[in-house]
Amino acid sequence: MVRAARAVAAAGALLVGGAATAAEYRLQAGDVLEFSVAGVPEMKQRLTVNLDGEVSFPLIGEVRVAGFPVAAAREKVKTLLPNRSLTIRGQDGKENLTVISGDEITLAIAEYRPIYVSGDVAKPGEQPYRPGLSVRQAVSLAGGYDLQRFRMESPILQTAELRGEYQSLWADFARGQATAARLRAELDGKSEFDRKAVLDAPLPAPVLNQILDNEQKLLAARAGDFSRERDHLKRTVKLYDDRIEVLTEQRKKEDEGAQLDSSEIERINDLNRRGVVPITRALETRRLSLLSSTRALQIGVQTEQAKKDRQDAARSVDRFVDQRRAEVLRDLQDNDIKLAQTRAKLQAVGEKLLYTGVVRSQLVRGGGGTPEIAVYRRTDPAQRTRIPADEETDLQPGDTIEVALKVEYDFKPTQ
Repeated sequence: MVRAARAVAAAGALLVGGAATAAEYRLQAGDVLEFSVAGVPEMKQRLTVNLDGEVSFPLIGEVRVAGFPVAAAREKVKTLLPNRSLTIRGQDGKENLTVISGDEITLAIAEYRPIYVSGDVAKPGEQPYRPGLSVRQAVSLAGGYDLQRFRMESPILQTAELRGEYQSLWADFARGQATAARLRAELDGKSEFDRKAVLDAPLPAPVLNQILDNEQKLLAARAGDFSRERDHLKRTVKLYDDRIEVLTEQRKKEDEGAQLDSSEIERINDLNRRGVVPITRALETRRLSLLSSTRALQIGVQTEQAKKDRQDAARSVDRFVDQRRAEVLRDLQDNDIKLAQTRAKLQAVGEKLLYTGVVRSQLVRGGGGTPEIAVYRRTDPAQRTRIPADEETDLQPGDTIEVALKVEYDFKPTQ
């Protein structure tokens, strides 16, 4: 009986060791081994390789098996198990003496470490490993390809909302382009802006024309307001010029009058000394001369004040023009920033529309691009290695598969 049990055990060992995959595969933490002894069914157990790479075997204790093929681990266990006699109670209740040797031990893989599928699959996560499992089969077990990062509650409603937002953003973008063209025309002092500067937008022609017409009206209104304000300031400068001219002429006449009064005073004084005219005449002449000099002095002061006011008015014209130009430049800068933000939002919403529409349609039809597949395999306990893979690549226990679907879409960002 013992010889027959040993023969069965040897045959089992040959079967396990004969498989190429079992001989080549090296055990790692998480694998489950099946340990059994021929003729002793009570000794049959399933043992898991722990994180330290060890397995607790009956009659032996802790044995390190990580990194060993199954056949090598079985031989190691055989060498560690001395011949031992055990008393085992049979089914009939009788106790039998059984001698166990290393040749009667069978050690095989009961369960391999699971594989892990992540990325664009319907059910990412852990999958059981079976010998011969390929990437295609693993993806199928994970529910197949699915663009899960863009999964939505209601594709129809969300597509409608995105389409409305897309049209609204195009209107904002067209208005921003028209505003930029209008502001540049305003800086250059032009009465009309270049309508060709506005790129073709997927908007109805009446809507686009209304945007352009509104900007043209705004340009005309702002230009008219600017011209009126500037002309008002220039008229103020002209009024000061006219006032200065009048005061200068009055000052000239007053100076001439003062010179005549001075000559008249000398003549009256001479006549007074000769007794020809009374002293009252001389005093009156002096008073008139003093009044004339006072008026000339006052006119001179008024002339200088008018010149100062004229300079202030002229500076007001320049200041108004500069402030208006600075205001337009700030508006243009703010508009360019908003235009860039709208462009980014437009591109994002456009891509979302393509993902929610075209891409999902491709996936439903089974079309679309070839998936990018990466397999990460632990080549030693401290490192995982990325290996090239496709759908036909054979997997090993513990592999991690990352799936990324290539999206075929044709979205051209707005320039």
